[in-house]
Amino acid sequence: MSEPEHSKQKVILISGLVILWLAGSLFGLWWFQQKSIRPFISQTDTPESRDIEAVSQGLSRVLQRSDINVRTPDKVTLIHLWNPDCLCNNVSARHTQGVLTTFDPTILKFIMLAPTHTSDEDLMEAQRLNPRAQIIRLMESDKLPLTASPGLAIFNPDGQLAYFGAYGFGALCSLSDDELFTNMISTMLAGKPYGPFMNVAGSGCFCEWPHPKVGDE
Repeated sequence: MSEPEHSKQKVILISGLVILWLAGSLFGLWWFQQKSIRPFISQTDTPESRDIEAVSQGLSRVLQRSDINVRTPDKVTLIHLWNPDCLCNNVSARHTQGVLTTFDPTILKFIMLAPTHTSDEDLMEAQRLNPRAQIIRLMESDKLPLTASPGLAIFNPDGQLAYFGAYGFGALCSLSDDELFTNMISTMLAGKPYGPFMNVAGSGCFCEWPHPKVGDE
């Protein structure tokens, strides 16, 4: 085989591999979207999940049981809804890290809320990766109207729920403004009113929040 013919076959082979790689990537993206894209709150979820007062009261009860006071002058409380079994956790990591990098622990409390079924091993690993976080595992008696994760709730220094909902929407749960949450928290720390605001009307990379089944021990 001549050198030109060998080079031509090599180019054809490489081109074929690139096409296969692109096709596989597109299929993977399509599969990911079909599997993971869902509403933050679906039509079948309870009416309480759309009631910010019900969400606020439920979260406040959980925090009080854990001896966490959300009413702290000059301090904002951020609660990250975290399900270790959710493949969508990575899409919200950039937004969470952006907030934690901007505000140190003296002005921002960071709490991770985990479902009842979360194992001790998952909790210990989460604590290792997030040493700043206070991690709370829900109890079966906690009747919170949560629907999806990842998500977040933000309490202002007066102990009022100012924001609840998604980090963003779309396949990557992205935001048009990366500084949305940092600006929001800065507004609260400055003593200016904000919310209450629910950001739940949209679809993105979310996992259904797991609730204990009736009869579970």
